[in-house]
Amino acid sequence: MSTHPTTLSAAEIAQFHDEGFVVVRGAFSPDDAAATRREWWAELAEVHGVREHDRATWRQPRADLKAAKVAPIGARLASPRVRGVIDDLVGAGAWPEPKHWGRVLTTFPETRGAWDVPTKLWHSDNPCAWHRTAMNGVMLFSFIGEVRPRSGGTLIIAGSPRLLQRLDRELTRGGRKDDAAGNRDAFYRSHPWLKALAGHAASPADRIAAFMDDGAEIEGVRLRVVELTGAPGDMVFCHPIIAHSAAPNHGEAPRFMRIAGVLARQALDYRSGRATPP
Repeated sequence: MSTHPTTLSAAEIAQFHDEGFVVVRGAFSPDDAAATRREWWAELAEVHGVREHDRATWRQPRADLKAAKVAPIGARLASPRVRGVIDDLVGAGAWPEPKHWGRVLTTFPETRGAWDVPTKLWHSDNPCAWHRTAMNGVMLFSFIGEVRPRSGGTLIIAGSPRLLQRLDRELTRGGRKDDAAGNRDAFYRSHPWLKALAGHAASPADRIAAFMDDGAEIEGVRLRVVELTGAPGDMVFCHPIIAHSAAPNHGEAPRFMRIAGVLARQALDYRSGRATPP
C-alpha cells in the first residue's frame, strides 16, 4: 500500500491533519453535478410537490430523497481525483467501495430571523474509538449545487478532531469506556467557548464574531467554526470525527449537497462487531 500522497499536496495533507478538513475545488464534473440536480428536482416534484420553477411550492421536504440516494448517477461523484484524495488520506487499497456516495441534503430557504451560528445539533458521526490508532475513514461533503455564505452550508469546527482525540485519551485512562453520548456531552462542556457554542453557557452578543471570526485556542489547538460553501463539483474532505452542525438557509436557492462516510475495512469491522476497537 502506497503511503505517498499522489493527489493532495504536502501542505494540504498538513492542513487536513491540523484542522480536520481540506477543500478540493473541481473534485468532480460540474456537468455531473448539473445532471444530478435535474434528477433531484424531478424527485422533489414527483414525491413532494416541490417544483423548481414555482417558488410558491418551495418547502422543506419531510424526508430525505430516497431514490436520489441510490441513483446510479451518484457514482459519478467518485471521480479519479476524488478517489486519489481518499487514497492519500485513508490509504490506497484500504477502503472498499461504498454502497452509495452519500445522504442527500436539501435545505430550502427560510426567512425567520437573522442567520446565526446555531447552539443545537452539534455532533460527530463517527466514534473516536474507530480512529484511535489510525484515521480509518474520511467524511465527504459534495456540492451538487452552488452554496453561498449563509445559504445552509454545513458548519464544522476546524481543529475539533485533534481535541476530541485528546479528550478521548483522557476520558479512557484507567480503562476504556465507549459512551458516545457521554463523551459528546463532556466535549461541549470542557471549555467556556465550547459551552457557549453548544448552549450550555450564556451566548456572546455576536456569535458569528465569537465562533467564526475569533475562534479560540484550547490546550494548544486552534478552533473555529467554518461554513462549508462552494460551487458545483467542489468537495470538502473531513476527518471522520469532525464536529459539525446543520445551519439555516437564508439564501435564494436550496442547498443541494451530499454527505458520505467512506470507512476503511478496519472501521467497518468495528462497526459490524467483527473486531473490538483498541
